[in-house]
Amino acid sequence: METQALLQRLFQLHRFGIRPGLERIEALLSRLGNPHHRYPAIHVTGTNGKGSVCTMLAAALHAQGYRVGLYTSPHLQHFAERIRIDTRPVSDTEIAALLPWLLQEAEHIGATFFEVSTALAFALFAEHAIDIAVVEVGMGGRYDATNVVLPLVAVITSIDLDHQQWLGKTLEAIAWQKVGIVKPGCGAVIGERRPELRHLLCRWAGEAGARTVVFPCQELELLCASPELHQHLCLPSGMQVVLPLAGEHQRWNLALVLAVRELLAADFPFSDAALAEGLCRLRSWGLRARCELLQVHPPVLLDVAHNPAGIAALHRTLLEHGYGSTRWNVVFGAMADKDVATMLRFLHPLTRRLFACAPQTERALAVELLTEHARQEGFAHIVQASSVAEAVRQAWQLGEALLIVGSFYLLGEALPVVEELCRGSGQ
Repeated sequence: METQALLQRLFQLHRFGIRPGLERIEALLSRLGNPHHRYPAIHVTGTNGKGSVCTMLAAALHAQGYRVGLYTSPHLQHFAERIRIDTRPVSDTEIAALLPWLLQEAEHIGATFFEVSTALAFALFAEHAIDIAVVEVGMGGRYDATNVVLPLVAVITSIDLDHQQWLGKTLEAIAWQKVGIVKPGCGAVIGERRPELRHLLCRWAGEAGARTVVFPCQELELLCASPELHQHLCLPSGMQVVLPLAGEHQRWNLALVLAVRELLAADFPFSDAALAEGLCRLRSWGLRARCELLQVHPPVLLDVAHNPAGIAALHRTLLEHGYGSTRWNVVFGAMADKDVATMLRFLHPLTRRLFACAPQTERALAVELLTEHARQEGFAHIVQASSVAEAVRQAWQLGEALLIVGSFYLLGEALPVVEELCRGSGQ
């Protein structure tokens, strides 16, 4: 069967929805011979920032010479983006070799899309004889399908309200879900900065048996935040590096990477030079739409801020990088389970016109409901678009600052359209 047909069968497993629990992934992996036991791992969770932290770690380790497997989610355009070996997405041939059996087993036991994807990634990592895996949690942590790994280091980037219907209604309940990735004997890096939550996470990590619990001691010195959305930083060693990601939150993510390095020093050391080289190559690892500037004049900006904390970070980032007075034509769409009203509240001061749209997924908030929320939040100029592509093209035609922000689904549909428009403009 062709790979695309197999992937269609895989995507159909979304009908099982989200089913927290480890019994099905453990069954799949057991029948594969437990491939995830054949290599060490770094396991990363958090409401925001986990994809960036994972990619920075993978890039630095690879630059040091290790063979690295990177598993992240969701993908923007192609399924294989989720599973990378040394920057390269796995091939259709590799997917087609394992997926038929996995799909047969999945349909027998009722495994979900994410559980099958995770089993596929872990099996392919073993086939490639990687030195180390960097694994991003899908949602939460404690009952996430990735939580079968026994990590050298577990990382918790941040805690905010998101996915409350599955993770709990309070920050404390969500923190308890995320600290579930900490296992006896592993190192733990806690990135949550609010003292009460940080202390709670540190205590729970210790009770889970972490050998060491680390909180980054210092933020990195910012030398320059450029309008091109790069940052020139000084590492604690005094070495200067360029971080091709914008915002204070990305400096903090890099501080978490340095804290992980401390805990990896005995097994997988990597130098400042390797870190600097890895940061320069983040795009080759597929890290896209993190406050990504596609065009400078007028600015065209992409960001996968898909919850209130992400939109707030975007707002702060634009201020820091010199876009405080810019008003944007904003293409926005979100999932129906998000706190859309708060997201719109944060977007309102940035917005000239709002182009409301809905990505092609049953989880998306309908355009009519999004428009109603926007009117309640005081948006005066709202354009309803029949598709993401139409919204992007309509906003582009105005020739003004363009911000495309929202869910991964939205950015996945918008990216090829806006890249084609940028190429056509010669920029």
